[in-house]
Amino acid sequence: MPVSRTHADIPQSFFEYYAGYQEPILDLLRFYSQLPHAVYQAFRGFNLSLENIAHKQNPLNLGEVASTFVLFGGRFVFTIKLNSASLVVNNPNWSEIELVTGVVRAGMAAISGSDVRLDKQRATIAMHLKPVSGSIKQFVSGLAQPTAKELLSDDVRAYGVSAYRQDSTWVIDASVLDPQALFVRIDNLHGPSVTFEKIASKLRTDETRLLELLQLEVD
Repeated sequence: MPVSRTHADIPQSFFEYYAGYQEPILDLLRFYSQLPHAVYQAFRGFNLSLENIAHKQNPLNLGEVASTFVLFGGRFVFTIKLNSASLVVNNPNWSEIELVTGVVRAGMAAISGSDVRLDKQRATIAMHLKPVSGSIKQFVSGLAQPTAKELLSDDVRAYGVSAYRQDSTWVIDASVLDPQALFVRIDNLHGPSVTFEKIASKLRTDETRLLELLQLEVD
């Protein structure tokens, strides 16, 4: 018999794709002259305009050198740095996965065409989940050892769980945005040759499993 799940709203969420380079680009002239132009050409099909491209002003060190490309009204932000590239999507939905895939593939193809080799990739999804009924403690209590009450004098409001593997991290905690919401985050690490389609598929499978464990469902 299927387990009854509680619906949860998602007041805020984000997705991040991160790709680290094998070697940093220490030639600033090459970085500013080649990479932004290559990415601009790759993103022209997404109606990118010059007003949506920016270089970080007056970086204090090489770690702060960056160029950003803002797409789709600010929901998608692609950033290139001397040692990495990333895409952040605010309030993503799996119905947009083809669009996200297209942005990542276009951006990374432009970077790879500039003789940049990848060292690792990481995909992250994080959500604030607000159940429409029940307390946030009840959804996590089955996953946590409820010993916190022995450490605290007052009744425990929520439990938190963190699980770490060599290539993956799951975090469940109380949300700082809403006292009636949970915060969940999944990080998956991948090698440089794994396709984005496989990266996204693994992340979606993990999200589905985590929601099952919490006995929550989302739209």
